Parts: sequence; structure tokens; C-alpha cells
Amino acid sequence: MNPPPLAEEQLQQASTAEIHSALFAQMIAGHAQMAMMLLGKYPNPQTGENEPVNLEAAKMFIDQLEMLEAKTRGNLTAEETGLLRQMITATQIGFAEVIDAQVGDNDSGSKS
Repeated sequence: MNPPPLAEEQLQQASTAEIHSALFAQMIAGHAQMAMMLLGKYPNPQTGENEPVNLEAAKMFIDQLEMLEAKTRGNLTAEETGLLRQMITATQIGFAEVIDAQVGDNDSGSKS
């Protein structure tokens, strides 16, 4: 989910707008990756293991992505807007899947 960092050569030839766009993409992808890690969907890159689900923390990262979408509306390139929308959608779906799984676990547990 993280775009690769810009190589030093690319940075030297890039305009300020291109650098800002790349940094924005990295920030968005980082927020999405954190949300997915906190939903147990991605392993922690430091340990290689999945973290316990933390819905509250994951929701905070998803809310921040939504806030960025609202606050930057009309100021992003089409590519940046598409990336942001894609990351919001992916994290919202991941969040819904975890909620659905928890509800399913609770339903099957109450029937036994």
C-alpha cells in the first residue's frame, strides 16, 4: 500500500509540486496501512506478526483520511483524489469486515 520513496536522483529533478504530491501519497498510504494493521489485515512491519484488532485506533486513522478528503477537496490532482478515495474505501471495507466478523462470532457464541 505504500508507494516507494523517491530516489535521490528523482528528488533533484522533481518540482516542488511533484515532491509534495509524492509526500502526500506516502502520508495517505501510511495512514491506510496503519488502519489496516490495526484491523489485523496487515502484519506489523517491525514484527512480521498481526497486531490485535484495535477498532478505536483504526477508526481514528480512517477518520483522518476522511478529514483530509474534506479539507483538501478541490485542491488535489485527479491522481491524488483517486488515491485518497481508494484508501478510504479500502479501509472502510476492512473496518466493516472486522465488525461483521465480530458480530458473526457473537451470534454463533450466543447460540451454543
